[in-house]
Amino acid sequence: MIFLTSNGLTSEALQNEFKTAILNKGNHCAIIPTAMEKDKDHAQWLTQTKINFEQYGLDCDYFYFGQQENEKLYDYDVIYICGGNVFYLMQMIKQCCAEEVLRKVALEKIIVGVSAGSLIMQKDLELIRDLIPRMNKRVKLKDLTALDITNNIEHLPHKTRYIGIIDAFEKRVKTYERKVGHKVICLEDGQGIIIDGDSHKIIG
Repeated sequence: MIFLTSNGLTSEALQNEFKTAILNKGNHCAIIPTAMEKDKDHAQWLTQTKINFEQYGLDCDYFYFGQQENEKLYDYDVIYICGGNVFYLMQMIKQCCAEEVLRKVALEKIIVGVSAGSLIMQKDLELIRDLIPRMNKRVKLKDLTALDITNNIEHLPHKTRYIGIIDAFEKRVKTYERKVGHKVICLEDGQGIIIDGDSHKIIG
């Protein structure tokens, strides 16, 4: 089961769905902070994230791509991928050849993605590159293919926030939709998409 979220499990509706999803499952959780590891508030966010998940009865470890073997992810029941720079996160996943492990984990475990952590599960990062090119300026990621495990569902987090900082945001999204031939689901903070097999639903 996959949770694509804008800013995590921040609404009661998403929290209730998550509680139901982990019932009678194992309690071992991996928190992947790779996308935010260069953020100055990295340590503070990590501590709070771990506290939040412990309230669900989960036993949490931190997992960094490049510092641990990819196959270690098979040992966890819940994988939580933090937000941050989506291009850096995807670059590290590619450099560590972790794509296939993540695809397999998505079929058997519960994955929760936050912002960048959810964007990497889509087919590619073309839209976010076009909307916020400066995010890739330092990383210089050229291969924008992503994990492609969302059944062709494409979304964008932080809708209201993006409207405020990206010129002609809604018009540019519509232009992109016409180009690719499918709708982009723009999520507000507190919302998420849950993908379970071939079905999906929008929560929050």
